[in-house]
Formats: sequence, C-alpha cells, structure tokens
Amino acid sequence: MSSDRYSRPRATPRWRRVRDLPRFIVLALLAVIFLAPLYWMLSTSFKPEAETISIPVQWIPKNPTLENYDEIINSPDGKLLRWTWNSLFTAFAFTFVHVALCVLAAYPLSRMRFKGRETWFWFILSSMMVPGIVTLIPTYIMMLQFNWIDTYHALIWPGVAGAFGVFLLRQFFSTLPRELEEAARMDGANSLQILLFVILPLSVPVLVTLGVFSFMGSWNNYVWPLYVATSPDMQTLPVGLTSFSQRYVTEYGKLMAGTALAAIPVLVAYLLAQRYLEQGIALTGMKE
Repeated sequence: MSSDRYSRPRATPRWRRVRDLPRFIVLALLAVIFLAPLYWMLSTSFKPEAETISIPVQWIPKNPTLENYDEIINSPDGKLLRWTWNSLFTAFAFTFVHVALCVLAAYPLSRMRFKGRETWFWFILSSMMVPGIVTLIPTYIMMLQFNWIDTYHALIWPGVAGAFGVFLLRQFFSTLPRELEEAARMDGANSLQILLFVILPLSVPVLVTLGVFSFMGSWNNYVWPLYVATSPDMQTLPVGLTSFSQRYVTEYGKLMAGTALAAIPVLVAYLLAQRYLEQGIALTGMKE
C-alpha cells in the first residue's frame, strides 16, 4: 500500500461538522458579547465629545480624533503618568511580596509533615469565605495607627497574604515527585535549598499564573486605593480616572481613552505569560 494513504489528513465527516455548528454559533455569540464593550471603549476613545452622547448610537466614529488621548496625557490638571506609575509600582511590589509569601506558606503545607498541618491549611483556606469589605474598616484603622495613610505602604502590604495563592501553590507542589526532594537531601541540601533549587524551577508555570492573577488584582483594585490614597499624587490609575466623571458632567471620550490605556499593561502581561498560564492551570491539582 502507498504511504500517502497514511500521510494525508483525514477529512472531518459531514455529520460531525453539522453537530459542531450549534456549538460554534454559541461561542460566536459569546465572543460578540464579551468583545462588544471593548470595541465600544476603543470606538468612544476616538470620538469627539459631541459624538459620544449622540442619538442614535454611532458604533463607528464619523470624525475620529486623537484629541482625547492628547488631552489626558498632556493636560496640566491631569496626572495620568503619575497615576500610571503608582499603579505599576504598587502592582509589581504587591505581586512580588504576595508570591513570595505564598511560596513560603505553601511549601511546608505540601512537602513537610508536622502536627496540625491539615488544620492550619483549612484555617487558611477558610479565610477565603470572609468578604473583603468586612475587613475594610479594621484594616483602615490599622493603617491610621501605622501612619501609612496616603503612602505606598497602605497600597501594597494589606492583602499580600492571600489564601488563594497558598491553595494554588500547595496543590501544585503536592504533585511534584518526592524522589527529587529525597535525592537533594542525600546530597546535603536543607529545606530552603530544596525549595529554591528544586521546587521553584519546576514550578515556573504556576508561579507565573499566580503572579499574573496578583498583578491584575492589584492593578484593577479600586475600593481600597480610593480610601487610603487621599492626595492626587498618590492615586492609582483606576481612582484617578474617576476625575473625568463628575457629578453633573462625564467626559466619556477622555474616560474611555484613559481606560484603554489602563488596559494595555494587563493585556501585555497576559500575552507574555499565556503559555505559562495554560500550563499552570492545566497541571495544578494533577496527581502523580
């Protein structure tokens, strides 16, 4: 028999293509629903202010302009660059500290045996059931006592010890073969060296996954910075953008332009870490 018979890709049966048609239609509708707000944001950011409130709604700008972007970047009243720096600095600092603390907590809970290990794990996990709004006032009072209001400390340190990160890393660490750890101990490595040189190099996908989630959570955080960042110079980007929406007037063009710029770092982070995100989510929780 000729080898071409086995090298040619087999055509998809017609009945299978017909069966997959409803699924494709549903996915296409969902894609439109999710992408429509993004398109509206970009479209509005290029419209003159008069077109943003015109009736009927204009999905495509008639007179596209970069005026909104120019005004929010170069306006003497706005501090877009300062807000962006505050958000970037606090997001990166929060992500680094959060991932480090979660690693240090998840490693003993997954790789070490000690009395009360499961109790401690379920105690940490139960904190996820406490709504964040419940701890808002006590945390704010704590920041007042530390004299951290309107500082980077108040934007970074509250919330760095997250239960979700501990859970995610513990589940992943538990899947790693113990033979690697035992071999390292036979070579004289202590627990910290095993964590740094054996566990972490094998955990890059899940670490990147947790890092992206942490970065996005800090970058998009609005409620907490609204309370603790009292001066314009300390405001983060989500809080600063609200200055374009006042009591009686909302500058939709500028607001959408600022929102579009605010979405860029998150999109870049996702595109750079997409491969690791898929691996981290797929491998977490698998058994040996």
